Amino acid sequence: MPASSLPVPTPRGSVGRHALEGGAAVAAAAAMMSACGVTAALALGAQSSTALSRLVPALLSMAVGGHLTLDSGSAATGGGQTGALGGVSGGGLTLELGGQVSALPLTLTFLGTTVLAVGFFRPLRRRGRPTADLLWARFGGALATTLALFTGSALLGHGTVRLPKGLMQGMRTGTGGSGGGTGGIPGNGLSLVGFRTDVVSTVFFALLWVVLVVGIGCLAARRTMLPRSLALSRLRLKWHPLTSTLAGIFTALCCIPLTLGALAGAAALVGPPQVAKAAGAMLLAGPNLLVVALTSGLGSSWQAAIRQQQSEVGGMMGGFGGTGTPTGGEGMNRSIAVSSWSGTGLPLWLIGLVVLMGLLARVGYLAAARTPVRTARQEADAPLGRHVELALRSGIAVGMATMLLCLTAQGSAQIEMSMMGSEMGGMTARLHSAACAQGRPCPTSRNAVNSPASR
Repeated sequence: MPASSLPVPTPRGSVGRHALEGGAAVAAAAAMMSACGVTAALALGAQSSTALSRLVPALLSMAVGGHLTLDSGSAATGGGQTGALGGVSGGGLTLELGGQVSALPLTLTFLGTTVLAVGFFRPLRRRGRPTADLLWARFGGALATTLALFTGSALLGHGTVRLPKGLMQGMRTGTGGSGGGTGGIPGNGLSLVGFRTDVVSTVFFALLWVVLVVGIGCLAARRTMLPRSLALSRLRLKWHPLTSTLAGIFTALCCIPLTLGALAGAAALVGPPQVAKAAGAMLLAGPNLLVVALTSGLGSSWQAAIRQQQSEVGGMMGGFGGTGTPTGGEGMNRSIAVSSWSGTGLPLWLIGLVVLMGLLARVGYLAAARTPVRTARQEADAPLGRHVELALRSGIAVGMATMLLCLTAQGSAQIEMSMMGSEMGGMTARLHSAACAQGRPCPTSRNAVNSPASR
C-alpha cells in the first residue's frame, strides 16, 4: 500500500483536552450510576419513605465504598428529636436509634466502572500515540472530577427515612415492649430515622476506585494507543492477555443480572408489585448474588442472617408496662446457608462449580490465544513452560479477583435502640462468608454503631 493511502492518525491533543476528557469520563460514570439508582429506587417504592434527591447521592456514595450512618438525633420532628416512653412524664427518658449500613450495590459499581473505562480509554484508539504527560493529565482530570463529584454526593447524601412497620415491631418486641398505648415503646416517635454518608470514606474509596480502574485498564486495554514506555513495558506484555480476557468475561457476566433486572422492570409494568421489587433489587445487587453463586463453587460458605439483639434492660421495661420478654424475641432470628440452597434441585455451590469450570476453561483458551508465541531464545531462557507460566498467572489473577469480589459482595445493616446510654435491643441483617459465621464481626462491616450507647 502506498504511503499516501495510509490512514493519518488524529493529532494526540493538548494537555487541557486530555484533562477535560478524563473528567468527562468520571462525570458520565456518575450520571449512569445515578440513573440506575433512581430506577432501582422507583422500582422498590423508596420514594414513599424518603426523598430521592437525598437517597440517590447516598447510593452513589455507597457504590464506591462509602457507608451510611443512622441516627435518630438527626431526624427531628415536630414532637422532638426522639420518641419518649409512653406513660413516663417530664420527657426525661428518651429513646434513640443508631446504626450503620455497609454494602456495595455492585450493579451501580459495575456500570460506573464500564462507563469510566470506555470514556477514559476509547478516545485514545484513533489518535496519535500520547506522551506520558498527556496520559497523566488525563488521569489528573479524572481524579479532580472524582474529588469534586463524590464530595458533593457525600454531602448531599443525608436525610430521613421512614422505617418499615415490621422492623419497628421487631425491635419493640426485642425490648420487651408491647408497642402501643401507655406501656411499652411507641412506634410513632421513632418511625423516622436520619441517615448520612461518611464523607471521608466516600472520597477515599472513590479515588481508589478511579486509580484501580485506570491502572487495570492500562494493562487490559486493547487497540488503544498508550505511551510507548507503558505499551512496551514488561508488566503489560506479561499481563495484558490475561487481564483483557478476565475483564471481558467479567463484563459479560455482570450484563446477565443487569439484563434480568431490565426484563423484570419491563414485566413489572403489567405485572404484580412483587415483580417491580425484584427488578429493583436486581438493579441494585444483581452482581452481588452472582458473586455469591460463583464463589460458592470455590468453597466459600455464604450465610444470610438476621438477628435480633438482646435487650440489656429487658427487666426494667417490665416496670414501664411492657411484656417483659427477656430474650428479645429469639423467634425472629433467621440464618440461611446460601451456598447450600437448592431451590433449583441442585445445591448452589454445585451450580457455581460447573459454571466456574467452564469459565476458567474459556479464560485459559482466550489468554493462550492472545499470548505471543515465544522465540526459541526466550523459550530456552524461560524457567517455566509457556502454558505452565500462563496457568500460574491465571491462578494468581483469579485468586486475587475472587478475594476482592468476596469482600465487596458482603453487606451488613445494624440498627440499635438505646435509652439513657443503655442498649435496649436492635436488629442486625448481614450477608457474609464463612469468616463471619456464628455472629462474629464481618471483616468488611463497621461494627462501631453510632448510637448513644457507643458514644
